[in-house]
Amino acid sequence: MNDQSPQEGADGPERPAPRPFPNSDYVRPGIDDRPDLDKALTDEDKAAVARLAVRQKPKTPPAATDQPEVQAAAMGINAPVGGADEPVPDLGSAFLDMRDPMVDADGNRPTKTEILRMKIGFACTAFFLAFALAALNITLVPQELDTLGGPVGGAVALAWVLGVGILCAFIATIFFLPLSDHTRTPFGRRAPWFAGGTVVAVIFAFSLGACHTPVAVGIVWALLQIGLAAMMCTLHASLGERVPDKFRDTVGTWRTIGLLAGLVLGIWFGVLIVGDPAAGMDLCAVGLLVAGLVGLLVIPRESSTVYSRAKPMTNADLLVTLRVEHPSAAWRMLCLTRLFASAGAMLAIAFVWFVVRYRRGADAALDMRATMLMVALMGLLACAMALLGEGVTNLLRASIDNDRLVLVIGVALAIVAVIVPLVSYTTVGLYIFAGVGGFAVHMVDDALQVLAVSSIPIVDRAAGYLAVFNTSATLGRLVGVAVGGFVFAYAATFSSVFLWAAIMFACAGAAGAAVVAYAGQR
Repeated sequence: MNDQSPQEGADGPERPAPRPFPNSDYVRPGIDDRPDLDKALTDEDKAAVARLAVRQKPKTPPAATDQPEVQAAAMGINAPVGGADEPVPDLGSAFLDMRDPMVDADGNRPTKTEILRMKIGFACTAFFLAFALAALNITLVPQELDTLGGPVGGAVALAWVLGVGILCAFIATIFFLPLSDHTRTPFGRRAPWFAGGTVVAVIFAFSLGACHTPVAVGIVWALLQIGLAAMMCTLHASLGERVPDKFRDTVGTWRTIGLLAGLVLGIWFGVLIVGDPAAGMDLCAVGLLVAGLVGLLVIPRESSTVYSRAKPMTNADLLVTLRVEHPSAAWRMLCLTRLFASAGAMLAIAFVWFVVRYRRGADAALDMRATMLMVALMGLLACAMALLGEGVTNLLRASIDNDRLVLVIGVALAIVAVIVPLVSYTTVGLYIFAGVGGFAVHMVDDALQVLAVSSIPIVDRAAGYLAVFNTSATLGRLVGVAVGGFVFAYAATFSSVFLWAAIMFACAGAAGAAVVAYAGQR
């Protein structure tokens, strides 16, 4: 017989339900009974609504040159081993207001799958771009020019080929970035320019193998750089615009890993393809094609910009990467330091193939395969020491908290690295140069990036200052190849290039000392 009362359960008496508040069950018409349209409408219904919707106030998307994260992405390309840890001042960041950091600049919220696709897409695109460019710059093009022009003629030809390519890419970037800002297509602003740049780059990369004179190589190389400029600038803009603030550091790390792997494997690719540079150039063209396909198909598609308003293009849009208003003296010295440091690094790296092959003299060239193998080993050693330099730089910064001292140490080590081959122009001396140089150049670049970010005088114009800072690096590379051309044209030995690299690093050290002096005055 069950003795429990109706109000009593197996675990004891049940508590009576609380009385509802007055009118708590009232349903507000049109508010509480409104359906969730995301769940109630099908995909076809949503597409029809989006097609028929009228946007009364179309927004004007910000220009790439006005976004600090876009310039930070471009700045990181100069240090493929790893960039500085200093956060870029961005007053438009979602972390500074009540906006959601999980959405991109256009207000879209990527899913976990789309974020994974961004990581893989940016990493693979960076890998294939770095692979092709490392193989072409370090091994294949120098080998082709050496065959066409001989030791001195080939080195001089390499200088003007690289110089014309840097100049064309620099001018093309000045125009392509604002033009892509004003592009309005269903595929977005950047995707059409990235696709067009891929087509141009692939066509002229395939054409490199058919060139039989240094002049032809220079013309085709310049046109190739124009296509690469369209790919690079739109890729940097996409990384800064389409990745939410929350995931930007992670995606940037994946891209860095892709850059490093592509750089190392691209240099070693030259060893495998030794003796047939034309076939290697064709395979590099395939690599550029794969980079373009990955960037367009793996990375999630851009949202349409047909409804976005565009402001008229002005001359100021073209000059934003060339000048800033009211720069301080310390900022000028910092840009000058980066210019000379980039020139010294370019002198030491761009002509390493000729330096290695003719270290015994122009009449006693090293075997082609031995040259390729030594250049590849030097590249691997430089990348490994750069990774070590990143850890040491972070340790120094944490212990002494003085980036100016880190810059001075890096410049001093860079000068030592380029002096060693002058004293001992041997295999051991060149390996020491590669190891110490890779360590020092990364330390210098890391310190300069941190100093540049922390020394921006007007925070709300950080993008313009970083753009000028990136331009100083480009101009430095142009100065480096120009000086290298004169050195190889008039110097008795190829090791003289290290003397001028030491002079450039010494000038960078002098400008860096001026930065320290200006900081002390403040």
